Amino acid sequence: MRRRKGIVYEAYQCEKCNEVVLDMGQAEAYMKAAEKAKEVTFSTWGQSLAVRIPKDLVQALHLKPKDKAKIIAEKDGFRILPIPG
Repeated sequence: MRRRKGIVYEAYQCEKCNEVVLDMGQAEAYMKAAEKAKEVTFSTWGQSLAVRIPKDLVQALHLKPKDKAKIIAEKDGFRILPIPG
């Protein structure tokens, strides 16, 4: 499994030159995941940064105000995981 710009995907890697290659199925899966990615804008909230979660994601994940989540730093960004309530 690989990750690029927050999108997890599968690919082959040449053992000799380390070139990464995707077959058509892998490329299509990557493109589908990339199309689902949402662009958001950071805002300030006091001395912190805040990000708005798009309405369709809120509805799909059944999120409500005051729900809790964990934020995990990763090599190329971060993930926010809702804590089941």
